[in-house]
Amino acid sequence: MVSNPNRRTVLGASAGAVLAGGLAAPATASAATPGHVTVRSPNGLLRVTVSVANGRLRYGVVRRGRVLVAPSGLGLDLADRPSLTGGLVVESVERRTIDESWRPLWGPDALVRNHARECVLRTVQASTGTRLDLIVRVFDDGVGFRYRLPAQAGLDTYTVTAERTEFALPPAATSWSLAAGTDWNADERHYRQARLSDVDTAQTPLTLATPDGQHIVVHEAALIDYPSMTLAAGSGRPGTFASELISLPDGTKARLSGEFSTPWRTLTIGDRPGDLAESHLIENLNEPCALADTSWISPGTYVGVWWELQRRHTTWTEGPRHGATTERVKQYIDLAREAGASHVLAEGWNTNAGGEWTGQDFLTPRPDFDLPEVLRYARANGIGFVAHNETRGFVDYYEQNMDTIFARYAELGIHSIKTGYATRFELGGVNRSHYDQEAVRHYQRVIDAAARHKIMINAHEAIKPTGLARTYPNMMTGEGVAGMEQHNYMGPRGNPPEQATILPFTRFMGGPADYTPGVLNVTWDPAGLGTRVQTTSAAQLALYSVFHSPTQMLADTPENYHSHPGFAYLKDMPASWDETRFLDCVIGDYTVAARRKGDTWYLGAITDEHDRTLRVPLRFLGPGRHSAEIYRDAVDTSWHDNPLPIDVHTRTVRSATVLTLRLVAGGGTAIRFRPTRS
Repeated sequence: MVSNPNRRTVLGASAGAVLAGGLAAPATASAATPGHVTVRSPNGLLRVTVSVANGRLRYGVVRRGRVLVAPSGLGLDLADRPSLTGGLVVESVERRTIDESWRPLWGPDALVRNHARECVLRTVQASTGTRLDLIVRVFDDGVGFRYRLPAQAGLDTYTVTAERTEFALPPAATSWSLAAGTDWNADERHYRQARLSDVDTAQTPLTLATPDGQHIVVHEAALIDYPSMTLAAGSGRPGTFASELISLPDGTKARLSGEFSTPWRTLTIGDRPGDLAESHLIENLNEPCALADTSWISPGTYVGVWWELQRRHTTWTEGPRHGATTERVKQYIDLAREAGASHVLAEGWNTNAGGEWTGQDFLTPRPDFDLPEVLRYARANGIGFVAHNETRGFVDYYEQNMDTIFARYAELGIHSIKTGYATRFELGGVNRSHYDQEAVRHYQRVIDAAARHKIMINAHEAIKPTGLARTYPNMMTGEGVAGMEQHNYMGPRGNPPEQATILPFTRFMGGPADYTPGVLNVTWDPAGLGTRVQTTSAAQLALYSVFHSPTQMLADTPENYHSHPGFAYLKDMPASWDETRFLDCVIGDYTVAARRKGDTWYLGAITDEHDRTLRVPLRFLGPGRHSAEIYRDAVDTSWHDNPLPIDVHTRTVRSATVLTLRLVAGGGTAIRFRPTRS
C-alpha cells in the first residue's frame, strides 16, 4: 500500500485503468503574471476566472453567462505566520488538458470519461517567501480546485489553523442540506429544504437549485489526511459561505509536514437534477487505483441478521433471544443462495457485541455461534461471510489489534467486514470528533490494513464519501445517511418519503451509501415499538434503482421475504452497473432512475408524500421488444393504511413506448426489462 496517502503512487492498474486519450496536450507554463486567468470547460459553456486582487486569490464561476459563484476569496491560515489571504503574487501559470477513459472495478457505469482543462497558479507571499499553489480543473459538469503547499524551506512541519475558502452562491436558490455538526450521527439526519440565504451552516454535500434552473452541489473530493469541510454563512453578502474545518481537540485544524495538497473543493453543475446524479466529477478528482491486485474485490448484494435486531425480534446480546446463532445464520445463508446474494452478515456474533461498551472481541465467537461451521456452510453454498466489527468508538483498541484481526480473518477466508463507531470516537486517549484530521487518518489506516489482507470495508458512523473508492476500491460503501434503521429510531414517522427523493442529489453525490433497502413487510413490529417503515412495499423495490451501493443489502428477514411476492424482483439483483440514467426527477418530489446490467434494465420510480402520475418514455431501451415485469402499488394500496399490497404483471414494450406510472403517496414502481428473444 501507499506509505503516505497524500503522496499517492499508483501501484497497479487492475481498476481504473486509462483506456484512451490520456493527456490530450502537454502542460504549458508561462512566467507571465496576468491580472486574471480564465479556465474554460472542454465544451466551453463553463468558465472559471481566478485573480489576485489586493494580494488575495479569488475565483468566480460563470455558466452560459449566468454567475453561479460570484468573486470569492481563497487562502489558508498557518500557525505563527501571516495569513495566506494577503500579500500573494502570481509567479507562473501552467495549463494542461486531461482526457482519458477508465473502467471502475464497480460503480454506476462501466466506463467513465475524465475530461477537464487544468490550470496551476503558482503564487508566493512576497513578505515571507511562502509558496502556495492553486490547482483548478474545469469539467463540462463542474469545477474542482485545491491548494498545494510545495516543499519549501521553513515548512518542514506546520499547522493549519483555518481554511479561508469562500463560496458566494446565488442567495435566492433553493437548498437541501444538513446542519453542520460534529456529533457521530451528524450525517444521519433528515435533509432540510430552505432558501439558501436562510441557511446558517451546512454539511457537504450542499445542493442548490437556482431560480433560473441551474443545479449545483458543493462538496469535496479526495479527503485524505485533512479534516472534513463544513460550511458557515458569512455576515456579508447573503448566500456566501466559508469553509469551516472540523477541529482537532486543541482547536487547530490540521498538522502537516512537507509538500501537501488539500482535498479538492468541488462544484458539480447541471441543468437537470439527473445531471448531478449521473456525474463522475468527484471520482475523477481522485487518483487511479492504488491496489496492484483487485481480483478479490467483488460487488454484490448481502443478507443477514440485522433488521430483526433493529425491530427487537431478536437481540445482539447473549440469551434466549440471541439473533446471531449458528442455526439462524444458516437460514440467512439459505436465503442468500435463493436470492442470488453474495454475502451474509451476522451482527452480534462475537464476544461482548451488543450492549457492552468495552471489551469488544472480534476474534472469539459467542458460545451459540459456531464460526467454523458457519463458514463451512457458507462456502458450501458459495456465500461469503461479513464480520461485524462494532468498535463502540474505542478506536485505540481497534488500531492496536486490527492487523491481527484482519490476518486471522484472511486465514479463515473472511474477506468482508462491517465496521462501526457508534456514539464516540476515542483515539490517542482522547474522545474526539468522528470527522477531524485524526479520525480521517484512522479510516484510511483501516482501508490500507484491510487491503493488505484482501478485505472489503462497509463503514458505519464514519466519514462521508469523497470518491476515494476510485483509489481504494476495497472501500465499498458506508453509512453517513438516515437509512432504513432511522425508520426504527426517528419516532413514528421515521424517514418521511420525500427523503428518498432528495438523497440521490445530496448524500449519494460523494459515493455509495449502505442505506439497507428491501424491507418488504414495512409494518412488521414484533416487539410493539410503535414504529414502521414510511413507504409502501413497492417503493422498497424501487430503491434498488434509485440508490447505488456495490455492497447492497436485502434487509428483510427470510420469513418476510418468503411471504411477499415482491421478493421475486430482488433475486439476482445487480449491485454494480454498466449504465445509469436519472430520467425524470424533481428534488424532494419524485425520482425516476434506470440502471442497466448487461442487456437487462431495472427502473425505479418513487414519490414523496403526494400521489403522482408520471409519464416515462423508454428511449433508453435497445431495439426490439422487451418484456417489462412491473411491480407496482395495487389499486387499494395506501402508504398510511394498507402499504403491503403489490400488483405484479408483465407487458411487452419497445423503446418508443411511454409508460404511465401511477404512484401513491410514499409509494413506487419497480420494473425489470428483458429483451424478448425470438
